[in-house]
Amino acid sequence: MSIQILVDLEAAFENYPHEYLTIEIVDVAFSGATINVDEDVQFAIQIANTGPLDVNDVSLLVEGLNGTQVKSNGAAAPWGPSFTLDAGYFPNVAAHSGDTPVHSPGSAFHFKATKRATKVTDLVKVSIAGWNTDLTHLEVAHTRADTAAAGTYGHTVALS
Repeated sequence: MSIQILVDLEAAFENYPHEYLTIEIVDVAFSGATINVDEDVQFAIQIANTGPLDVNDVSLLVEGLNGTQVKSNGAAAPWGPSFTLDAGYFPNVAAHSGDTPVHSPGSAFHFKATKRATKVTDLVKVSIAGWNTDLTHLEVAHTRADTAAAGTYGHTVALS
């Protein structure tokens, strides 16, 4: 095995989250038609995986942008500029699950914008803080019958 194969494999693992995972902030709930300064807005997170690896023990970094404060879903969770959801909050995001994303369990998360914005402004960012995988899905789900891998036998046949 050449070193280049290992370098390519390393790059594939490092790039996997931004190439195959879709992270969305969903179920955003606030009163009225607009978000007001310092209004407690609730939201959830979902992740879809279009790639060939199971993504396990996902940890997420939730950041408030442009002065927005964020808060986890625990009753005693403090407001702050960011928080991290520990590894395992999303225990498994299955390979090829792009059409069936995994939704955050439990209570909603919170954010509150602290400044007025007269145009659409990014308020919250959720990114991958950590994850792991194994090759089980590739080894099991992608090993199947292959009629192109075959052998034949031929010989002349004489009249008896």
